[in-house]
Parts: sequence; C-alpha cells; structure tokens
Amino acid sequence: MNDPVQSPLEERLAGLRLDVPPARNLWPGIAHRLNRIPRRPRPALFAAAAAVAGACVAGTLTWAVMHSRGEPAPRMAVRAPSFDEPRNPDYVAARDSLEHNYRQQLALLDPATRARIEASLAVIRQAREDIRKTLASEPASPVLEQLWQSTWHDELDLYDSVVRASQPTLTRI
Repeated sequence: MNDPVQSPLEERLAGLRLDVPPARNLWPGIAHRLNRIPRRPRPALFAAAAAVAGACVAGTLTWAVMHSRGEPAPRMAVRAPSFDEPRNPDYVAARDSLEHNYRQQLALLDPATRARIEASLAVIRQAREDIRKTLASEPASPVLEQLWQSTWHDELDLYDSVVRASQPTLTRI
C-alpha cells in the first residue's frame, strides 16, 4: 500500500513544500487587470441605431413619394382607376370565407393576443385608407398603387396567419 499512485490525495499534499516562492511577482499584472474596465459590445445599442436608421429611410422614402413634384406619366387607359375594394365574386367569396374563419379562430385566443392582432389589423386598414386617399389625388403613382395593393395582401396574410397558428397540428413529421 505504499504505492504513490494509490495513496490518498491528502497524504500526497502533506508531502509538498509550503515555502515555494513564485518564479515572478504576479501581483502587478493582476492589479492592472482589476483596474481596467472591460469593453463590451452593446448589441442593444446597435439594434436601436439600426431601427432608427431604418425608420429614417422609410420616412424619407414615404415623404419623397408623397411630395414628388414630377409630371404624371401619360395615361393609356380610358377609364378612371378605382381604388375601392375588389368586386370580383370569386375574390369576395374567398375573402368572406377567410375572414369568417379568422373571426372564429380569433375568438379562441386569449384577450391580450386578440387585442394585439386587432390593433395590427386596424393599422393595416388605416394605412390602406391613407394610401387610397393619396391615390385619389395622385392616381398615376405606381408606387402608391403597389403600396395600396400590398395592404390588401397584408390583411389577408394576417387572417391566414391567425387561422393557421390557432389550428391544432394534425400530423407530425
């Protein structure tokens, strides 16, 4: 049992010398590191700066579109554009069905989630109305027309997202 590999740790530690000085004085390096303030990246600051920059770019683009002084493009169509809701019967039926399913699934959600979704829907509808009013005074603007049409898609996408997210998954892969 005198095998040094098999001896307990305490016995091996007791055999070490206690008065071994370090090869060099370590304290000046330790003190220097303790007094130094670490520089850490601030991802929240960068994210906030990016958000502000994005909002500025979006605001500038919107202002430029709304206040452009250029001559309107020549119109080739004879009839005046209509900026009302589409009246195609197939579209209306599909939209009504999707909105009905949306309302049913929305009623199943908790009130806080339901309120956030309804607030998002109100923002989409208000944006569509604001763009429609601006289009009435600038009907030749292709950018405004595209934005106006995209609000219809955004509303339908919101309906579809709520219906899909609130239905239970039937199959698993």
